Amino acid sequence: MNQEVLIVGGGPTGMITALQLHRFGIPFRIIEQRNKQCSGSKALSVNPATLDMLADLGIAESLLKKGQKNPIVNLVYDDKRLFKLDFKRVSATYPYFLMLPQPDTEAAMEDKLRELGYQIERGTELVSLEQTGQAVQVRLNTRDGEENREYRYVVGCDGANSKTREQISLPFSGYDYDLHFILADVKLTWDRDLTQSYYYIKEQGFIIVLPLTEGYHRIVIKADGPIAKKNKPTLDDIKQAIAKLDVDIKISEPTWLSAAPFYNRATPSFRRGNVFIAGDAAHLFSPIGGFGMNTGIGDAFNLGWKLGYVLNGLSSEALLDSYTEERHWNAEQLLKVTDLNTSMIAGLDRHQLEDETKFLPLVRNRGFIKEFPMFSSGYKLNYSKKPLDPEQKYNVGSLLASINFSADLSTFITGGGKHSLIVNDAITSNHLQALELAIQVSFGASVRVNKLSDPQYKLLTADQFILVRPDNIIEYVGDTGNIADFIASLSVYYSNVAAAA
Repeated sequence: MNQEVLIVGGGPTGMITALQLHRFGIPFRIIEQRNKQCSGSKALSVNPATLDMLADLGIAESLLKKGQKNPIVNLVYDDKRLFKLDFKRVSATYPYFLMLPQPDTEAAMEDKLRELGYQIERGTELVSLEQTGQAVQVRLNTRDGEENREYRYVVGCDGANSKTREQISLPFSGYDYDLHFILADVKLTWDRDLTQSYYYIKEQGFIIVLPLTEGYHRIVIKADGPIAKKNKPTLDDIKQAIAKLDVDIKISEPTWLSAAPFYNRATPSFRRGNVFIAGDAAHLFSPIGGFGMNTGIGDAFNLGWKLGYVLNGLSSEALLDSYTEERHWNAEQLLKVTDLNTSMIAGLDRHQLEDETKFLPLVRNRGFIKEFPMFSSGYKLNYSKKPLDPEQKYNVGSLLASINFSADLSTFITGGGKHSLIVNDAITSNHLQALELAIQVSFGASVRVNKLSDPQYKLLTADQFILVRPDNIIEYVGDTGNIADFIASLSVYYSNVAAAA
């Protein structure tokens, strides 16, 4: 059977899917309707959790050379600062948002693909697809004419107007916000620290100011009246919108101007048979909070290793169902948060007054100020569908990076397309051998064993262990006295375990 995967869409989500498939040796083809990379600035911020994923794929360092590190976000309400979020307090390898225009992000990803010997087939368009048993028949328009071909799986990363989503008849439910926004990359002068980000809210409206490199800033501002109907506003339009806020911000030298509505949409599932969707094809967020591109990359990182395991015989097909279960759940939670934030900041009446009266006390709450950086960094990701227990040292379904390790987390070698087993360095040799045997039965050589130096047992006792998935999600927490339970848990997805049981 043909094992090749077709990736429809050569943006960030499609390219991360491709890089994940490469590390598992899965043949793929990546096509893109556009003849060249996107030219607009578009998606801007890369959060700390996404930088971890990109580092795992060998891309982060090239992005760091181009982008602006942004560790501090301020919320200013009626000219008074309500709080300052300092991401340097987050225990992370990259304790900041990296700000750079989407074309730079795409260029780094495409350079990595070229380095590995792959090319995006530009000017190639999906026309139709039909699922036939365990394969997908696809019709394409290429530069050389029409082509018909069979693929094992198709992954639609083809954006908000996804042809893939249309072909598998998935509805894209939700709504558009009843307002438009102007987005622009400009030179800016203001009596604030311009190395920091600002969400500046007034009764008349709001402006978001985000630092870029070379003295430039991204601004986002609510558009009213005739300006809102323009596809491309002028510099004077933006100056007029700023003047209405009575904020002493001077702008000049625009490199990118855009006006667009904001959306809140998602499909009810991210899979139908052997066809998957990811990124903007599956969900659309308000850009307030910067979750759009980051969530698409997270989709690809999640789906990629699961396709790799299934196609390499390490897992049953059931593992692929967990992609839509996990990522749809995550998207639903983020849509709720971004909807509330957008409504509050933009002064919409979508939420009742009681929600609005809770907003100011909430953002002044010390617990909120402490936890929100972890959430917006992407480290509160939680697939368990249960509230994270603050009393627990670790939660199954959450990111390994969310653990407050007593040891330096950077010393662990996780990811790389492999499961990781973390044990205390005080574990007995017999217990370690029993665990390693269970792991070999499950995954062969696809697991790393990391020993935690934790002499005070702040994280693990000598008998405890943690199994971490290739996407750095905690899959299992157990003790060496229950190896049988461990194997039974793994046999739900992993075919080698099921065969040996």
